[in-house]
Amino acid sequence: MTKKIQLNEEQWRQLLALREAHLRRHAPAEALQVSWRLRSNGLVIADREGRTHLTAQGLARLSQGR
Repeated sequence: MTKKIQLNEEQWRQLLALREAHLRRHAPAEALQVSWRLRSNGLVIADREGRTHLTAQGLARLSQGR
């Protein structure tokens, strides 16, 4: 089970936006900026082109709710 990392409102909205972009098959890359905290906790990653993506841990955190 994933540890429930406490997120502020902005960080929570960033995770939701990444999930929406993934579900709609849009490249979340350039349009979405995410906080360093989300990256350092392993919730999102950046690819070589600088696009951000949710990790399995990020999806698990979203399923835990706000």
